[in-house]
Amino acid sequence: MKKLTLSLIVAILTAIIFLGWGLDTFFNEYQEQKDTDEYSAYRKIIAPLANTLDKTDNFAQFVTTWQNQNQQQLTLTPLAEFPLPASLRDNFSQGEPLVLESEELITVNQLLLSQQQVLTLNIQQQSKQEGNLTLQVALTTVFYAGILLCVFIWLYPLIKRLRLLRSTAKNFGEGDFSERIHISSTSYIVDIENEFNRMAEKIETLVEDNKLLSNAVSHDLRTPLARLRFGIEALSETNKPETKEKYIQHLSQDIQEMENLVGVLLDYARLDQKMINVERLPLNLNTLIEGCARNLTSSDSSAVSIDVSGLSKIQIIIDGNENYLSMLINNLLSNAQRYAVKHVRITTKQTTTSLIMCVSDDGPGIPVEKRGEIFKPFIRGENQIEQKGYGMGLAIVARIAVWHGAHVVISQSDELGGAKFTITFKRYNK
Repeated sequence: MKKLTLSLIVAILTAIIFLGWGLDTFFNEYQEQKDTDEYSAYRKIIAPLANTLDKTDNFAQFVTTWQNQNQQQLTLTPLAEFPLPASLRDNFSQGEPLVLESEELITVNQLLLSQQQVLTLNIQQQSKQEGNLTLQVALTTVFYAGILLCVFIWLYPLIKRLRLLRSTAKNFGEGDFSERIHISSTSYIVDIENEFNRMAEKIETLVEDNKLLSNAVSHDLRTPLARLRFGIEALSETNKPETKEKYIQHLSQDIQEMENLVGVLLDYARLDQKMINVERLPLNLNTLIEGCARNLTSSDSSAVSIDVSGLSKIQIIIDGNENYLSMLINNLLSNAQRYAVKHVRITTKQTTTSLIMCVSDDGPGIPVEKRGEIFKPFIRGENQIEQKGYGMGLAIVARIAVWHGAHVVISQSDELGGAKFTITFKRYNK
């Protein structure tokens, strides 16, 4: 919104300053030119008139006749009664016309040398003032029209972007969740457009997750429910205590399985809300990785080893939440252990702008066409029948990574030959 406010201020100030300065300059030049032209005409009138009167003795009668026939009045003033400053006196004495202006009159004066009198042509200011008023009104109209034009030019791209935002929001509201706003660097509301795109992406993800969760619930709950129904029917048909005990144990296991599934669903559904409210602090990523690897190695009975020798020798500081980063690391390592044959390797490095963590294994890897689906809930690898779990681990990894501003990429490990997960975080700046 700063860009919007600043651009509006700049547009209005620029319009006022340049329009005002330009129109003021034009008015002054027009006035000077008008005055020059107007006075030039009067000078041309009074010069021959003064020469004629200077050569006649009957100038009083001429003046009377002139007064009766013309709007401009002529007067005669003795030279002694016509004081002038020294700067004007020399040119006036040499016969040059002198124009004087007051609030009421414009006087054009010419010296009659032989008579030693000053002939004065009086012109009323009213006509000039009316002309100036008309010009001022016209220029004021041009000034405000120019400001309105500048504001309209500024508003047009804003209105265009707002209409685009409205159209996109309407299409999105009608169910087209792939609708996004194409961001323009010149847009005044680029922050709002980015927020809309992020909101739309999140809503689309939630809708897709809801569909996946619904499908998964209907699929994964159907099997234990069927076993429960069968177990209850079998339990009602037997009277043997041993058989009843066996059926009861199976029923208890099925109920426990459904409770675990519901717990996983609730944890995943609450994950975003929980992460929003937690505090992020500077953490040593290498220390977190070593702790997670140590716990998994000590608690896991498999023969798969976790190699942490590739961790950076320098401290890798990341701005994040310890619990959720530990969950991300544990899920990645557990997933790698589940599909690896013997080895899992985790490395870290730091660049000028990023922190990079890689988890590799020597398992079968992930086909290229399935790498985009693996982060969705309830999606498991090729040998999902043999592997336990609900396929939520990598979905949780993706959510935690997004919350930390990280990017996850799946590739094939050149060193171990299996899957390679690369998580790129933004470098922490103090």
